[in-house]
Amino acid sequence: MTSSSSSTLAALVATCGVEADGRSSIRVYDPEAGRATLAASRALERRAEGDARCVAWSPSNGALCAGTTEAGCVLMKPDLSDLGRVPERAVAGEGEVHAVDFSAGSRYLVAGGTGEARVWDLKRKREHRVFSGHTGGVATVKYGMFGRVVGSGGHDGTVLVRDVESGATKAKLSPPTLSGVTSIDFSEYSPQHLVSACADGTVRLWDAEVGELQSTLTVRGSECYQVEFSPVAPGLVGYVKSDGRVVLQDVASPTPSGALTFRSTQVTCMAWHYSGFGLVVGTSNGVVTWLDTRKISGGADIATCKIYDVKAHEGAVNSLSWQKPVPHSFQVESTPARGDNLPDSPMTPVAEKSNRLLHGQRAHTPPAAALAREELKLVGTNPIPTTADVSSLLDAAVEKLGGDLSARVRDVHLELLRQHQLQQEETARMFADMQHAQLEMAAEIAALRIALENSRSA
Repeated sequence: MTSSSSSTLAALVATCGVEADGRSSIRVYDPEAGRATLAASRALERRAEGDARCVAWSPSNGALCAGTTEAGCVLMKPDLSDLGRVPERAVAGEGEVHAVDFSAGSRYLVAGGTGEARVWDLKRKREHRVFSGHTGGVATVKYGMFGRVVGSGGHDGTVLVRDVESGATKAKLSPPTLSGVTSIDFSEYSPQHLVSACADGTVRLWDAEVGELQSTLTVRGSECYQVEFSPVAPGLVGYVKSDGRVVLQDVASPTPSGALTFRSTQVTCMAWHYSGFGLVVGTSNGVVTWLDTRKISGGADIATCKIYDVKAHEGAVNSLSWQKPVPHSFQVESTPARGDNLPDSPMTPVAEKSNRLLHGQRAHTPPAAALAREELKLVGTNPIPTTADVSSLLDAAVEKLGGDLSARVRDVHLELLRQHQLQQEETARMFADMQHAQLEMAAEIAALRIALENSRSA
């Protein structure tokens, strides 16, 4: 059953979890100022679809994928109406999916389940490639290195990194003590680096290019359910554990930079906001909480860091996914009329967009003259500013301008890299399709020749 309401923000949060009757449900929330509004809800059919293990938004934000125990990957629109399934008909015992991830162009979907990671071509609706090698089930999958590789973590304790095009294994990462891998993630700033979390509580940093362990961020303890790199801070990771802790840690530091603890519950999953200023976490009692990461420090309490929370499910929250800005190639933008508020785009500084999300600020830009007057406004009782006052104000204005320019240059640079990668991927796909068509034609020609020779001999 599906219900929906109008949504004004692009950054929707999807959750999946367990309800009182034992069935799984998927819900979509629209974060607003002071609260999160339920935008859509859908309960899965137990016999036909089973339980939902994970959810993930496509980079185009036009599709949500749910990995299920019976129906494989269920694809839905943001209002949770059906888009289709892969495979279209799941075979008994082969439809169980524990983790999913989309390629950068949203055409391919990798799904990990019972022993294998399968890549699906969503355009052709067929299986594109199968990655085997784990002796147990596959618990986590992730595209990395700008979409050139697929990483998978298994219950056997190993992480396998495979080339997307050739299917060759680039690295097999085996920790000193084998424990089931629960989560992996690739760094966007240092693509060769991969971070993994294990059931024994350890979080490790790997160099996937050379297949070496770089460091162990946390030793054994309570189970670590999920780990992710920050989308904006190079080297910063966040991870959640079964003892209720939410931890932020720099990979170069042996100790966390910030942590907080949920009492009497487990933190089961997490997702970053694309600005890096927000974090959403799910717990074993069904509560989804939005946190301000700027307030998470050593020994921080939840009340200080919490923006708001909702009771999303009656049972545990299994997975969370927070939409990211749509790549420019997916956007259809219109030129606003004079005086209209400008819409968000990937070129908008992340700090500005995060403030709108976290504090409810709408897109309102004061006139340039007003900004100039505010910047040069003198605080004090002396009506005549001194040289020192003017100098300090100018220094502050220059520093602010430099920070804004740096943020804009960084956003433009990241967008150019993303566009270049998308073009490379599309070109590679085109050549692969041409090669496949040529092989099919060659096979048909060979079959016709054989038939012709047989007819002549007869």
